Amino acid sequence: MKITVMSFNLRYDKPDPGMGQWEKRVGAIASVIQHYQPDLLGTQEGKPHQLRDLQTLIPEYKFIGGDRTGTGDGEHCAIFYNTQRLQLQKTQDFYLSDTPEIPGSITWETRLPRMATWANFVVGNSSISLTIVNTHLDHENAKARELGAALVSLRLMEFPSEDYLLLTGDFNANPRTLARMILADNHKIQDALATFPLEEQKTFHEFTGEAWDAIDTIYCDRRFQVEQVIIDREQWEGVWPSDHFPVIVKLSVENR
Repeated sequence: MKITVMSFNLRYDKPDPGMGQWEKRVGAIASVIQHYQPDLLGTQEGKPHQLRDLQTLIPEYKFIGGDRTGTGDGEHCAIFYNTQRLQLQKTQDFYLSDTPEIPGSITWETRLPRMATWANFVVGNSSISLTIVNTHLDHENAKARELGAALVSLRLMEFPSEDYLLLTGDFNANPRTLARMILADNHKIQDALATFPLEEQKTFHEFTGEAWDAIDTIYCDRRFQVEQVIIDREQWEGVWPSDHFPVIVKLSVENR
């Protein structure tokens, strides 16, 4: 079995000026997705209208997940999945705080609530159970990132042993930070970008095309064979699709 996974910070609709405007970027984002045809896509920062706009352009996908405020109006860690290849079994949100079941909860001195969305799927006609967690760690508070990473790592450990695990996200931390080291210590998953030099892992470029921080990645179950890892650094339709480059990982596992 082969599976393609993408992580993509969509850049929330502030709105931005010029070619950074959502309306001028959404077609390019859809083109990237259609080019790589991921089975699963973990997105960050998408607001409800952005997610709806994007789904209209990629009708073969559905998205799931709530928002970080619990009101339905805020930024999501939405997961898009190809309905032709994956059968959704269960999905749930949790919040990066001491009270993870309370929507919008903040307990780690952050200005904004942070969250994760997870979903479990059956892959095609196989017996393979696949669980993906998608998150966005805090952008200001290192301690909150560390606690958030620890909570996400703990939740990964709690899924059934037969589940093949994936973790997508904007971690707002490079691989040399404690937050990322906490995730690297999880014996169930591996960082798909870990074999790249740090300079080649950089994804955040602020619409310049010159990335300066390595904060986006995909962690995958150690039972997967990593076939290919791509950071797409191209313009699409004459624009930068986002202020982050998307990460794409192609994986395989023996059929069961």
